[in-house]
Amino acid sequence: MTETTEKQTDGQRGAGAAEGSGTPGTGHGLGMLRPRTGSEAHWAAEQEVIGPGLQAVMLLARLCVADANGAELVDIDGNRVLDFQGAGGVNSLGHAEPRYTAALAAELRRATAGAFGSPARLDMARALRGFLPAGLDRIQLYSGGTEAVEAALRLAKSVTGKHEFLSFWGGFHGKTMGSLALTAGARAGLGPLPPGYFSAPYANCYRCPLRLRPASCGFACVAHARDVIKENSTGALAAIVVEPVQGRSGNVVPPPGYLTALGEVAREFDALLIADEMMTGFGRTGAAFAHQHEAVRPDVLAVGKGMGGGYPVTGVVAGAGTMAAAPFSEPSASSSSFGAFPAACRAVAATTGVITDDGLVDNAAVRGREMLGQLADLTELAPLVGDVRGLGLALGIELVADRHTREPAPRDLVQRVYLELLHAGVLVMLGGNTLRLYPPLNVGRDVAETAVGIIRETLIGIGTGGAR
Repeated sequence: MTETTEKQTDGQRGAGAAEGSGTPGTGHGLGMLRPRTGSEAHWAAEQEVIGPGLQAVMLLARLCVADANGAELVDIDGNRVLDFQGAGGVNSLGHAEPRYTAALAAELRRATAGAFGSPARLDMARALRGFLPAGLDRIQLYSGGTEAVEAALRLAKSVTGKHEFLSFWGGFHGKTMGSLALTAGARAGLGPLPPGYFSAPYANCYRCPLRLRPASCGFACVAHARDVIKENSTGALAAIVVEPVQGRSGNVVPPPGYLTALGEVAREFDALLIADEMMTGFGRTGAAFAHQHEAVRPDVLAVGKGMGGGYPVTGVVAGAGTMAAAPFSEPSASSSSFGAFPAACRAVAATTGVITDDGLVDNAAVRGREMLGQLADLTELAPLVGDVRGLGLALGIELVADRHTREPAPRDLVQRVYLELLHAGVLVMLGGNTLRLYPPLNVGRDVAETAVGIIRETLIGIGTGGAR
């Protein structure tokens, strides 16, 4: 990490508050130390208008934020917690990063609506030119993840003239019609789905769906995916859609070579490879884009979340030749009402600029390796921890009821752990029976060690009956 990054990270109040405390003992001032009466009243007042169906972790925490800075949140009762949830990987720069907020504030004084050419869009194009992977040099902007995934599907149809898609168990791609059809395991009660969508097991080696040993399986899951296509397709496979790291399932990292093997399958069927990098792009995994950990280049990327540093902006990325396919390339055929608005472009330019200038891709790789190493022995010390995994600053701690059988921890236990961690001062994300960690990409060593110390003490304490 550069000297500049270290100074900015430690200089922000959220990071500096925990500085020097590598364990969760007294002194850091984090956690729910004050009665949450204000938060409870605030939450109740909001629910008089807000509809049901909010994120489960939000409903569990009932956290009402009064202020946020760096890696820290302060609720309206004055309690302080480290935000390692990061809105599921959205908060790439930490809260209130000065250059980011200044850029957005200035843009809002210039223009607030419209997708015409603008200085913000030109600055974004210049920032992305050196950041996007070679050969993937065009971007179309959208406002939500599922919207971008749907656009990627339309692009694949335009390029190939075909209409079928293969996705993977445990993946998550969105909640609208096409993206929901890609999302196996989350469609109960929402049928019928459009035809032409089928799924295969993902390379989750901790829970191999084929009951094989990873070291000797020879990518049997890829061979199975090939068979799924042969048995289900009508010969019209447009694309294979895959997350380089599966987020919803608990930051599941496939073995090296998996994406490359899927790319070969896509070529066999004259289909595209679409990498859904909504959660993994823009530095999250210690590479600019997660697929770059392998020597593979997808045909299309779906990106978002950390790309805007908190502003709701997503995109589809492809090469110029791919993007030129009709009808996707025809006027208004791939546009979005809010795509390329000045503030969205400014958010992307500012975020990409900070990531590049401060070396945050490298920082994510270094901090991620450190945290993974510091958490790894929980599989021996905490009875409820079955697996610790991750890539960069997308980490997963899988909770089990029995370490030997790998029976997943029940929902009530997972929720209890989540609330215990919040009470102790660390906010995390959940994914099934897994704790998911998404610190800011500029997180400093002291803050990371403080969070790790709190997580370790809490999980070991719960596993031995010692936690609150």
